[in-house]
Amino acid sequence: MGRTARALLIVAPIAAGTAVVAAKRRSGRSPSPRRTHVVTVHRPLSEIPGSLEELAKSVEISLAPAPGDRGTEISVRIPEGSPVTDAEVRRALRETRSLVEVGDVLLPSGPPTTEKTPLNRPLRTATEHGREGGLL
Repeated sequence: MGRTARALLIVAPIAAGTAVVAAKRRSGRSPSPRRTHVVTVHRPLSEIPGSLEELAKSVEISLAPAPGDRGTEISVRIPEGSPVTDAEVRRALRETRSLVEVGDVLLPSGPPTTEKTPLNRPLRTATEHGREGGLL
């Protein structure tokens, strides 16, 4: 067994344990207050279509040029009493950015390219839960 394989046998369980501890700490927290979510899209303001339609009635959306001529900032603020969650806003912003920049919403789904092993379990878990609001 090579040096790299031995190092992976030590590091992988530690990384997985750290991820589990972080998830437990995060789940024990009280819900975060509503805040403004901002994403920069690398397209000029004139090329941004009317996106986020499913949330537009329940949130405040504003578009502004990004600093340094680097595209457009899309900011979404959830007002008090809105039924929309932070996770829904993060997902919608991520999908909007992908749609505007690439032309399609890229999904981490499909058949896996590797077989399931204990070493790639943290990556599989992150991929499975990554679309649940933007946080692992």
